Amino acid sequence: MSTATPIENINYWRHPSLSGIELSQAEFTHFSFDKHVHLDYHLGVVTQGAQQFVNKGSSYQLGQHSLSTLNPDETHDGQSRDADGYRVKVMSIPVEYMNEVSQELGLKEHFFSAPMVDDPTLYQYFIQLHELLIQGQCSALAGESHLLNFIHLLLERYPSGVSSGISKLNPQLGLSKLQVSLVKQRIHDEPWHNTQLETLANEVSLSKFQFLRQFKQATGMTPHAYLKRVRLELAKKSLSHGALVADVAQQFGFFDQSHLNKAFKQAFLLSPVQFQRRML
Repeated sequence: MSTATPIENINYWRHPSLSGIELSQAEFTHFSFDKHVHLDYHLGVVTQGAQQFVNKGSSYQLGQHSLSTLNPDETHDGQSRDADGYRVKVMSIPVEYMNEVSQELGLKEHFFSAPMVDDPTLYQYFIQLHELLIQGQCSALAGESHLLNFIHLLLERYPSGVSSGISKLNPQLGLSKLQVSLVKQRIHDEPWHNTQLETLANEVSLSKFQFLRQFKQATGMTPHAYLKRVRLELAKKSLSHGALVADVAQQFGFFDQSHLNKAFKQAFLLSPVQFQRRML
């Protein structure tokens, strides 16, 4: 009795008139995303099968008729719910773009209160919009008009939740959100720097062991895993704008081009060169 060959496939696009908007489409069977973060808002739908993921300690199942609404810098994972795998369409929207739309609606910033919403209308709208943009044949005016209409509808139907900003010390986690933000900001400001665990721990007046444990409790990732993901996300952005792979590796703290290739392919299933060709 033969079994079907596992399919792990992903493609990336961007519409020439929508700078910073990244589109992807994938089909997975056994591939599993480790805990990670994104620098942008990630919206997505499953068109076949179902994806299960953990966000903020709660488990979710993203099936047909639902839309994922992941905020920037929120730790999550992802894998197929069933043995047959799933197909997914994703759009990443830069924070600056989302903030601009939010301000037009009278909001200072937007923060989705849940990582997914059940909304068949938005689900179908997203699929149509995604197909329109990856084809790349619509005009700049048409492409951005449809995108803005979709975002307006999404934000109107699902107003901003409570911000995940500064809070008081949480005795269960140890680190306050302010302290976590300070550490994350240091990583974002100097992603190329070979930061030492002791340096980050000193930032919040903890021992290395205390900091390592409490940062992981607060974010779901170790400091090293978080730094690595930030480097990879920034590498994607630079590659999308045509930077040389060797320069990107050096710019964001990878040992060499080979190190970037291995980490990039492990995270995104494509080499940096393959990703760049698709985006350019």
